[in-house]
Amino acid sequence: MRNGTRKLPELLAPAGSRKAFLGALAAGADAVYLGGEKFGARAYAENFTQEDIVRSIREAHLYGRKVYLTLNVLTKETELKDTVDFAVTLYRAGLDGVIVQDLGVLDTLHRECPGLDLHASTQMSVAGPEGVRFLKEHGVRRVVPARELSLEEIRMIKREEPIDVECFIHGAMCYSYSGRCLLSSFLGGRSGNRGRCAGTCRLPYKVIDSDGKNVSLKKGKEMPYPLSMRDMCVLEILPDLIDAGIDSFKIEGRMKSPHYAAGVTALYRKYIDYFVEWDKAGRKKPWKVSAEDMKRLRSLYIRSALSTGYYYKRNGKDLLTIEKPGYAGTDDQLLEEIEEKYLKELPRIGITGKAVFAPGEAALMEAAAEDPDGSGDVIRVQVQGDLVQKAQNRPMDENEIGKRLRKTGDSLFTFRELEVETRGDIFMPVAALNALRRDALAALENKILEDAVKTEEGPGGEHKRVEIISAEKADHVEYKTDDKADVCTGITGEPPTLWAQVTTVQQLRAAQRCGISHIIVEETPGIMNALTEEEKAALYIALPPVCRSMSRAGIKKRISEGYKGVLIRNLEELVLVRESGYSGQILADGSLYQWNTAARDLLLADCDMVNQGWELSAKDMQPLKRGAGSRQLLTVYGRLPMMITAGCVRKTAGACSHTEQDFYELEDRKGIRFPVRCFCAHCSNVIYNSLPLSLHSFIKKRDPEVFGTGGWILSFTTESGKETEEILRWYRDADTASDTETIFRDHTTGHFRKSAI
Repeated sequence: MRNGTRKLPELLAPAGSRKAFLGALAAGADAVYLGGEKFGARAYAENFTQEDIVRSIREAHLYGRKVYLTLNVLTKETELKDTVDFAVTLYRAGLDGVIVQDLGVLDTLHRECPGLDLHASTQMSVAGPEGVRFLKEHGVRRVVPARELSLEEIRMIKREEPIDVECFIHGAMCYSYSGRCLLSSFLGGRSGNRGRCAGTCRLPYKVIDSDGKNVSLKKGKEMPYPLSMRDMCVLEILPDLIDAGIDSFKIEGRMKSPHYAAGVTALYRKYIDYFVEWDKAGRKKPWKVSAEDMKRLRSLYIRSALSTGYYYKRNGKDLLTIEKPGYAGTDDQLLEEIEEKYLKELPRIGITGKAVFAPGEAALMEAAAEDPDGSGDVIRVQVQGDLVQKAQNRPMDENEIGKRLRKTGDSLFTFRELEVETRGDIFMPVAALNALRRDALAALENKILEDAVKTEEGPGGEHKRVEIISAEKADHVEYKTDDKADVCTGITGEPPTLWAQVTTVQQLRAAQRCGISHIIVEETPGIMNALTEEEKAALYIALPPVCRSMSRAGIKKRISEGYKGVLIRNLEELVLVRESGYSGQILADGSLYQWNTAARDLLLADCDMVNQGWELSAKDMQPLKRGAGSRQLLTVYGRLPMMITAGCVRKTAGACSHTEQDFYELEDRKGIRFPVRCFCAHCSNVIYNSLPLSLHSFIKKRDPEVFGTGGWILSFTTESGKETEEILRWYRDADTASDTETIFRDHTTGHFRKSAI
């Protein structure tokens, strides 16, 4: 849809049920995203069977709309084939795109379905043009960036790495960078990466400073919900988002009701269409959203406080429902109005037709409709029916025949015009007339849907049918084989190489005293000021959890400082390291998820070693060890990062000093405390688990499932130098070590025995 040369964004609506799908179409969505009964990030939505989705694709295409499938969960090795088969089946049925989080699913679909549009889910937390560049190499045609990006950062992506960009405009928001939240997973066993988030961030917490003081108590007033985000609503800044060139406006809400899907879609449709008039008129009046429309929005299952998201704000209290995270009330009258207007049935598609009847000849019927692609072209079909009989008694008149043929029943078509021509006295049985009409409507539907056949562009610009390649024929991604001898150990019963990941100078010195030769240092002021150039050459540097525009220069500087290796935590850093010509070792952290061998191999094509991650069980890890076990790292000790956030708990509590200090803490309603590290240089927080993971009991029993990897990582955050040394010495001397109960008091074994659901 265009206004002059201006391309308007697609309006993309959620559908968690059949009724929500119909409501979104009726309310004016250009596209709808939905999930199957498995493989999508909303496991508790009603979702769709495969047959439902095929039917929905056909219906959407008849209206010139699109359907995108959500496959935005992490996928285990045992699930990969079923996931891809599901997508391939729907691809053949005309599916318009697939929203993907898992790198293995992405890579496999890129190889097997070259004509299928692949969309990188917001769960990939893409934050810059480098991440986009990597994904484009692997077939991605649209990116849903991290919701935390500013409007200027989105413009930068469009400038530096042109691609279709889809952004959220309305609905609930996560406190953590999507896909980088493990809080629900480790506290309740329900993984957000598996579509089962329990909404743990919506619970009350106190903010505790490094002196143990509750700093979330201001002037005697509690701020009990420091992690609960306001819902997003961008109606008031809609022109800014359109001017930024965003290609698709996405409404969140597959878990919400059909009334929400239809009602919210209708209001955004209204204001996108109003923008066209406002823009044509020269924008002479200020952009304004009516108070009545805002009231209607607030009555559609959204939280009591709204914000415009991160488009103009990095973080702060204005983005949070600190005092009241619940939903605003609903308006029964409004719900009834939406039900009647959008949820009863789809609007019929107006068509024209002509039927000709001549005795002794086959009945003819023509049907025509405007092409739903908006081109103004007309699609026309003609079918033949039974032989027309000569009337023996009372001949049928044209009005009578017209009434019969206009009864389109369950079809989505309705005749705007229908011409009936009889040549002489004719008669046809009612059943024959009905069959003629059904055949004409079916032929017209099939003709309209022919464009849904997938094509790809050839070298000369021509389009050709795409051949679906079988998994057996597809080439597998090759990964690097030049293993470094001082990094990789054999897959034997011998303990893997110990790696220490440290946050403080005291922890660093403890690791050095223990003779640990593989040390990863976090970028903290204390460590950075203490390191000599000679030490840097023997150490690995951990790059920031998130690479935003403000961090790019600093990250490039760290890469160039002569470290033995780098620990990358996101796709942006992978590309920055790769494009710098860096010659040291590249380690991929657990935040670069690799739950299946396809994802593992994709990362190992650029990295020397990868961390197996933190949500998989030992059983789930077994397939990943085969063929690459010596190039994998396993975290055996440490507080795992539960959340990576743009929000800052210190700033929310009014205690921001723009300098990194000791850890703050979040205290939940049970008195359990979670350490929080503020990365002030990169304006982000990491919220760690209340208990450290420790697999010492499995190592002590020489459980084979902890062996067979290239290295064990011990990650230190809040530990003192003395505690760090004790723990490292125990793991170093595990066969003979004692004092287990003293050293490892409170700990968790995480998901090692049971993966998150």
